Amino acid sequence: MSILSLIYAPAKVLEKKAVEVKKIDNDIKNLVNNMFDTMYENNGVGLAAPQVNESLQILVMDCSNKDISLDRKVLINPRIIKQSNDYKEYEEGCLSFPDHYFTVSRPESLNVSFIDIDGNNKEFFFNGFEAVCVQHEIDHLSGTLFTSYLSRLKRQIIIKKMQKFKKNINKSI
Repeated sequence: MSILSLIYAPAKVLEKKAVEVKKIDNDIKNLVNNMFDTMYENNGVGLAAPQVNESLQILVMDCSNKDISLDRKVLINPRIIKQSNDYKEYEEGCLSFPDHYFTVSRPESLNVSFIDIDGNNKEFFFNGFEAVCVQHEIDHLSGTLFTSYLSRLKRQIIIKKMQKFKKNINKSI
């Protein structure tokens, strides 16, 4: 297993729709394992493939206690098929936007269909924090960033901060 490089916004791969996975082979399984390692290394609870420069419809998440890591989920080609009419606000962070947190209003619960790592079609009910996490990651797969829920002015400010952040990272490499 290895830790993959995170892609920081702004980046084209984060802003375009990811490609559906046609076949789950060893390359996909290795990518998934590396995504989990990368997510845990960066103290995340969810990670979408575009965030590691792979434009594929894959997300991993683990909303359990980070010390236990018993709730690993892999969703391939996920689709929201039903969502609650009740919305709740949560403060969200994103590994592609280090140290930036924003309040986002999302449906409180939803049903998602997906393919699991063994190629089985599944449907799962998510609610609460898990619902927020899966929606955030599915947004990544469609090229939607959580900053799109902010006002235009706030988005512009964040993008400028992220451009400066990326410049500083590139200088230190």
